Amino acid sequence: MSDIKISILMPAYNSEKFISRSIESIINQSYLNYELIIVDDGSNDSTKEIIKMYKKYNDKIKLISKSNSGLIETLNFGLKKCKGKWIARLDSDDLSRFDRLEKQLLIAESKRNIGLVGSDAIFIDSFDNNLYSSSYPYTHKELTDNLLSCKKFFPHSSAFFNRELVESIGAYRNRAGICEDWDLWIRLASKSKIINIRKPLSKIRLHENQISNKNSLKQAFDTRIVIVANLLRAKNNYDPLEILNDEEFQNFKNFITIFLEKLGFIEYLKFITLLKNPILKRILLPIFFLKNITRPFYIYTFIKLKFFSKSIQIEIAKNYYFNVIRNRKSIKKNK
Repeated sequence: MSDIKISILMPAYNSEKFISRSIESIINQSYLNYELIIVDDGSNDSTKEIIKMYKKYNDKIKLISKSNSGLIETLNFGLKKCKGKWIARLDSDDLSRFDRLEKQLLIAESKRNIGLVGSDAIFIDSFDNNLYSSSYPYTHKELTDNLLSCKKFFPHSSAFFNRELVESIGAYRNRAGICEDWDLWIRLASKSKIINIRKPLSKIRLHENQISNKNSLKQAFDTRIVIVANLLRAKNNYDPLEILNDEEFQNFKNFITIFLEKLGFIEYLKFITLLKNPILKRILLPIFFLKNITRPFYIYTFIKLKFFSKSIQIEIAKNYYFNVIRNRKSIKKNK
């Protein structure tokens, strides 16, 4: 049995610009019983050379190279190489505060049945300048509700989870799209307690090459897809991400997409993106309500999407169950 307590799992792909700072944020940790597993996903820049430079002087760093296959396969590949009881996730452009591992381990082992610990975060730019900070709910109940309501949740790079538990529930799933973490957290929350530390132990870098920046619309739809799938799993013991063949799964995604588009989801997302700017928010909200004062259904759907997202996901799951799953079972029975 390994004596290593924590494995830091860092996937890397063409990360030469920021990976040095990410590695150094781990090397400078106050807690020392760890290994840093860096999985290079077929980089074609100087990422590997930078990692090797650090590895030469620090035997806690392990470099694993593989051909390019994307983030989810890279994470699962790296997870199998980890020896620690606990996994601390860190992207190759983000930073961990010097006491992150120490504080998260203390909380994780303070009570039985804790499977996931996160933290508040500070968001930074490409030059490490602080942009703003973000806080998240503390309790299991609040965090779980936020997962099912598409509300804010602590970043992937602040996650600290039980390795064996994650492996036992199937780890990251390819069909979760670019919301592999959201899908995993929902499943983890059904098997263990999740908790957040109300201190900014992670720094999350915002830059133009981020997956979330490039695919914000896909991320929004993928999040709802994994939520509906997990609602069906919990309520009806039916998990579309596992049960359906490729054609059926595409139809499942189309069912959710069409349902949301009829509610004006894409227009809602565009408007919400503008509201992230506090100055624009003060100007645009009054204009929106004045412009649509004669369109009460439009205002109603906006409010529903904004404040009652969980009920929408539940409604979609019910519709899919009664209109698709039960019909499919009925057809099979009649055969």
